[in-house]
Amino acid sequence: GKSYGQNSKSLVDISNEFSILKSQVNDTLKVEKLIDLYKTSIYQGAIRKDILDEALLISESIFYINGIGKCYNRLGITARYEHDYIQSITYHKRALSYFEKSTDTLSKIKCLNSIGVSYRKLNLESEAYDNYLNALRLSEATNDDKSIAIALSGIGNVFLDTEEYDQALPIFKRALMIERESDNFRGQEYAFANIGEVYLNLKKFDSARVYFNRALKLAVDHPRKEGVALIYNYQGLLSQKEGNFKESTRNYEKAIPLLKKFNNTRYLSNTQINIGINKTFTEEYPQALEFINAGLQNALKIQSRQNIELGYDALATYHTKTNNYKEALQAYKKATKYHDSIVNVVSKKNMIAAQIQYESAKKDAQIKKLAEANKLSLERTRRRSLSLWIGAIVSTLIISILLVFINLLRKNRALDLERKNIELKKYMGQINDLRAQMQSKSDEDENEWISNLDQFDLSKREIEVLQLISDGFNNDEIAEQLFVSKNTVKTHIQHIYSKLDVKNRVQAMKKVAIV
Repeated sequence: GKSYGQNSKSLVDISNEFSILKSQVNDTLKVEKLIDLYKTSIYQGAIRKDILDEALLISESIFYINGIGKCYNRLGITARYEHDYIQSITYHKRALSYFEKSTDTLSKIKCLNSIGVSYRKLNLESEAYDNYLNALRLSEATNDDKSIAIALSGIGNVFLDTEEYDQALPIFKRALMIERESDNFRGQEYAFANIGEVYLNLKKFDSARVYFNRALKLAVDHPRKEGVALIYNYQGLLSQKEGNFKESTRNYEKAIPLLKKFNNTRYLSNTQINIGINKTFTEEYPQALEFINAGLQNALKIQSRQNIELGYDALATYHTKTNNYKEALQAYKKATKYHDSIVNVVSKKNMIAAQIQYESAKKDAQIKKLAEANKLSLERTRRRSLSLWIGAIVSTLIISILLVFINLLRKNRALDLERKNIELKKYMGQINDLRAQMQSKSDEDENEWISNLDQFDLSKREIEVLQLISDGFNNDEIAEQLFVSKNTVKTHIQHIYSKLDVKNRVQAMKKVAIV
């Protein structure tokens, strides 16, 4: 659960590097460089959240899932540094939802370990244990020794918090064995300190001192941030438990400058209160009260349950030794209040868990909506692309076929035109001959037809009417053709029927046809 960052890196001009990166094309490599630059700003003591904001914005714009996850994970770590543990968990869970969609197992493991740390800060041991255990399983599945050791340390610390020291010790020793096999001095230092803390709580002070000294040697030989200060803090607590208050104060005082330098308010608060406790027992009362109040103020500032309770207990002891029993009783009541209420532990844990679930569920819905929109957009783009490719191929084929066809037409055009002209002339000649024949035949048939009608003694006008009837004209049309009245036409038709001895047009046509 600790950072193993190096302090030996050369200083980087953060602002200049950021300006250079902002001018580059938005892609996954740019996101990774921005995240690395943000980490560098942390190591150099000037956190640049605007760099991480830029990385997150670009990751979302190009839908770089792993980049979004890494940005939210870093935001979670930063929130933890700022003691906003609920927000830290919310960010980490948001990051985890993205890592679930990626293939970056190592980032997922780191995220699970980070969630475990933040849950521990909220005294949600069960939730912390579940996340550490998931991280351990994934680490073992991928044979990542460093991640295995970190997850084991997290699980061991959960057992420390729940005072199950017999459970914690073998876990810390297993982590130490892995760190030794990997030659990881940072990890060994952390494991030595954890084992020493177990022995300290078991009141096996000699064993605790051995492990604290080993941790201190590694911290001095391989310095990392406030690592040395944390070991001095442990040694200060060890001397205090043994009743050697002056030695304890000397160790705690060595820790203070480093804790202030690296802004570790939680351990600074603990150190100040313990110095106050030591000075109370050495009867240096004015200084004792000064240190206790300073430590308690820092504890209240970051809402550290253990340190607040420790501070009020220290005040109760101080006021008892200085015969201020009323103030001692008030301090004791406040200590009891924090002990019992921080919290009515089940209620508080449920409230925190509910808040985290709400924030995570709300963001998960946004993530799901964004993922679905992106999936739909990609599908539409794929379909459009496919349609364009098919359209282009079909168009190319059609154009090619047309070009070939046009070329063939061009080649055969002259021959076709000449052949068609010849055929056309031939057909025209045949048509003209047929027309002449038809005209001659028509005239002959008409003359023959008229001569055949002479036997019925029809007048010229009656023949004309009969001829129009044979052509399908009705009475009105016949009247119009002959420029006579309709009644006149009817009269002619009656005369025709009488002379032909028929009753209607059909019979008249049949009789004429027979003749």
